[in-house]
Order: sequence, then structure tokens, then C-alpha cells
Amino acid sequence: MAKKEIKQAARAPSTGLPTASPPSGPHLRSTGASTASGPDPRAPGASTASGPGRRPSSAPGAELDRRHFLSTGALLGFGAGGVLAGLGLSGCATQPAEPATAGAGAGAAGSGAAGATSGATGTAASAQTAKSAATAGSSTTTPPAVTEAAKVVAQVTATAPPIPGRVLPPEPQVSQPAPLRDLQGKVAYISAASDGIGLGIARAASNAGMIVVIGYRNEERLQAALPLFKPGNPGVMPFKHDVTDRAGWSQLVEQVKAKYGKLHLVVNNAGIKTLRQASQAKYNEWDDAVAVNFTAIYNSVAACLPHMLEHGEGGHFVTTASMGGLLPGVNAGVYTSTKIAAVGIMEALRVELEGTNIGTSVFCPGAVNTDNYIGTGTENPFRAAHTRPGGPPRPPGPPMGMDPLEAGERVLNGVVNNDLFILSHPEFGPGMKERFDAIMLSTPEIEAPIPTPRIGYERVVLRCGIYEREIQHRKSKRGDYRSAKA
Repeated sequence: MAKKEIKQAARAPSTGLPTASPPSGPHLRSTGASTASGPDPRAPGASTASGPGRRPSSAPGAELDRRHFLSTGALLGFGAGGVLAGLGLSGCATQPAEPATAGAGAGAAGSGAAGATSGATGTAASAQTAKSAATAGSSTTTPPAVTEAAKVVAQVTATAPPIPGRVLPPEPQVSQPAPLRDLQGKVAYISAASDGIGLGIARAASNAGMIVVIGYRNEERLQAALPLFKPGNPGVMPFKHDVTDRAGWSQLVEQVKAKYGKLHLVVNNAGIKTLRQASQAKYNEWDDAVAVNFTAIYNSVAACLPHMLEHGEGGHFVTTASMGGLLPGVNAGVYTSTKIAAVGIMEALRVELEGTNIGTSVFCPGAVNTDNYIGTGTENPFRAAHTRPGGPPRPPGPPMGMDPLEAGERVLNGVVNNDLFILSHPEFGPGMKERFDAIMLSTPEIEAPIPTPRIGYERVVLRCGIYEREIQHRKSKRGDYRSAKA
């Protein structure tokens, strides 16, 4: 593979699962692709957003207390001292959501900071932790060690004395309401959207009435992608973008503001398939994979989150990870590690942004076809122009993966419902269960009484409320998981 082609591959559109064959050479970081210039959004003095769309100062005291906790991050380094603090955006975690609608429950008012998701002594959160701990041991499939530990934790957290400086407001009772229930006229940016899953998401967003900004790296791929958008669509704006370029993210926000006024949805879809074993990968292969698959995610948050909070109309971040981020079944340790990290950062952002009007989702697909022209009756002009003489022909018969447009529709369904996890391939369920069961069965038995002071100290991280709320959220079945209407 030529050096230029290798650079392009390093920013190739994500296709969910890695392909079976390893790359023919190392992935090299491409630099200077974007002509953008601008300040690093994480630099000292960067704006942390202020403006309309805030909950009035008369918000309930518990919410104000929670915001105070988030803004200080005083609890074991958690709260806003997490992902956002690392970006210089601690204040963003304290920006409130829109007032709760009837029936929305306390979830619209609360935030689930990592420290705030376990019970706090002397507050309703303590009872919530005890209740959750007890519930954890009630299932007939729960390993005995977990059941016994749940009973002990429930007893201690319900009766433990207050710990100075560790008082947390109550836990939200329902999942965060979807900030983007209506996509019509909203603006979406999808990175690596000139092919593959990214183009499928961009097409689905356009079909749902969104103005779409498509990130791209290759001009020929872009020209092949544009005809797939339906005539009369709300608008499509290409943006040449290297997602590792932080100045490019700042320029993206400014160009979207200049042309459309606001940005509402950011889909971090760019990915690099470094199919090397973790034990064998070279330094540069690790660096490139981390830069694209992980660092680019918080680049997007640093640049786009303050703007979303400022305009106050609601926003959402989606990251395309992979089933490899939940089930590391491929002998490609670099890819697997970075995709697990991508899942983790989106969970962390849900914790930190749960009390705002900014939603978060991680998309973990299985096999998805890269070619968006399949089924259209037209040959992909980019692929036709780049077919190698004597190269392998397209396999006969129907394509093996999911239609990228269907994948995109499932992502949009997840956005309008504010799903934390967007999964599209049910065949991975048994494998995931084996992994989760292995983790649960690895919980050690209680061989000696667990020291009460230790549980009291750990109670702030013994559970994370976003999962219980997601479970309740998911109990409401949908008739259609491809609809862009909630």
C-alpha cells in the first residue's frame, strides 16, 4: 500500500467490526489535512458556555446542591472532576436541562455524576443505594457471592453514620429525557461520513429532516457519496476534517454557526482498524489508534459541548464503537482496547451530563456493509474507479453485513429515545452474556466480614445509577427500532 493510501486508511469510515484480514502495513498518522486554524478549545480561558436555555435559579434545592457538587468535584475526585474537568469544561456538567415535563419525574432535574451515583450518608441517595444493592441480590441468576455482598452493602449503607464532606443530593428516579426528540430542522455533524456507516448515518439523518454536515477526507469518496442524498433534502455541507486536529474541530463549530446557526448532533464515527495484537503492535500503531478511536471523541466534546449548552435547544453526542467494545472476541488487541475505551468515555459522559439537555449514546454494531450503493442498482463510482486489475471480485450473492442505511436509522432511533447503548445485531447477545457472567462469577465470596468503614468509604462508587435507569428505560418496548420519531 502506498504511503498516501495508508494515511487515508488511518481515517477511514468506521464499519463496525474489523475485517478478517490484517493490514498490509502500519497505520501512519496523517497531519496537516485540515487547513483549519483556531484556538485549542481546551486552552485556558476557553469559554464554558453561558446563555439561554438554562433552568431558572428557582430550581429545586436538591438540584442546586447536585450542581454544586458537580462543579466542585470534591468527592474522591469524581463529579465534574471527570472527563469534562480534564477538558477544562467542569462548568458544563452543571448546566441544567430544560424544565421537566409532566411525568418526566426527578430524572429531568438530577445529574448522575460518577460520585453522585452511589448513596450519600444522611440523604435519600443512601436509601437508593441500599435499595439497589438489595435488588441486585434478588435475581435467581445472581451468583451467591454477589447476593451476599448486596445484603451486606444494603445493611451498611442504610445505617452508616454521615461522613463529613460527603453529602450528595438524591438520585434521579428516571432516565434523562431525550434532548432531541424532534430532529426536523436540526443540524448534525457526522465524521468520516463519505462512506460506510458514517454515510449511512448521514443519509438517515437527512431523510429524517436534519441538515447534515458530512466529514470527509477523500474528495473522490465525497463526490461518490453526494448523489445518495435525496433531492430536496434540508441541506448537506461537506467539511474536510482530520478528527485528530483540534483546531479543525473549532473551525467546524464556527462554520456551522456561520451557515446554520446551531449544531445539535455530533456523531463521532471516524475509526481506524489497527488489526494488530496488543502484544505486537508498534508505538506508532498504538498512537494512531488511540488518536482516532479515542482522543477524537473528547476533541469533539471540548469543541462542541459549550456551543450546544449555549444555544439551549438540546444536543446529543454519539460515538460509533463496535461490538468489539463490548465483546473482545477478535484477535486484534489494539482495536479492541480503543473500542472499549470509546464505550467507557460515552458512559462517563452520560454520568456527567445526565442533568443537562445533552444526551449521549454509544453505537456498537456488528458487521455492516461499507458500500452504500449496494441495492441502489448503481455501481459505486469511487469503487469502480479504484478496482485493482486482477483484484478480488465482489463476493457473489447478497451482501453479508447490515445495510449501512439501516444502521444509520437505528442510530437515529437511539438518539430520539436517548438510548445509552445502541445495539443493532442481536446475534451477539449470547457472547455478551458469557462475558458479563464471567465477570459476575469472578466476584469473590465473603470469606471474612467486610469492614464497615471500607464500605462506608466505597459507597460513593459501589454503583452507578445510569445503569438502573437505563434498565427501566429499556423495559418500554418499541414497535420500530428504525424510526426517527420517538
